[in-house]
Amino acid sequence: MPARWKTVIILILMASASAWLLNKLTADKSTVTSEFRHDPDNFMENFTTWTMAEDGKPRNILKADYMAHYPDSDTTELTNPRLDVFRKDKFPIKIIADKGWVTEYNEVILLTGSVRLWEEDAEGNIRMEIISSDVKILPDQEYAETEKPVKLTRGNITVNSTGMRAWINEGRLELLNNVHTIIPPEKHR
Repeated sequence: MPARWKTVIILILMASASAWLLNKLTADKSTVTSEFRHDPDNFMENFTTWTMAEDGKPRNILKADYMAHYPDSDTTELTNPRLDVFRKDKFPIKIIADKGWVTEYNEVILLTGSVRLWEEDAEGNIRMEIISSDVKILPDQEYAETEKPVKLTRGNITVNSTGMRAWINEGRLELLNNVHTIIPPEKHR
């Protein structure tokens, strides 16, 4: 066989191998990309979900302007979430935030941006208010925490802190670091 034909056959084999390899690499890349995509499989606007306690009474109510569920991580992202946590023989704690993220099985709710927690009395007046950011809530344990700055207001008393732990049903609050309390002087009559 002449050398010219050997060169042609080698070039054809190399071109075929290159085309096969290019096709294989492109196919693998699209497979990998689709496996790691973070696209929602469903979404809702202005939604409400209720979680009930064993006695049939509401445990908490979660509302949001927008909700998107992501199947790759089985998580849910929320816009303007609002959470009411009901407590036995007490008024509910109300919580709002800019954004939220909920894990699989609703075990953890992460509230981001500006987060506000408050409790009202029977007349609808605010008894206690906490303003912070990046708050993690464990709904089943009725527990919330943050490492960010916290401003707590109760009546005319203001407490500033870095970090907080709150056991919502117990009404117990632990302020973690750099706690400063401001109590205005009483007005004399």
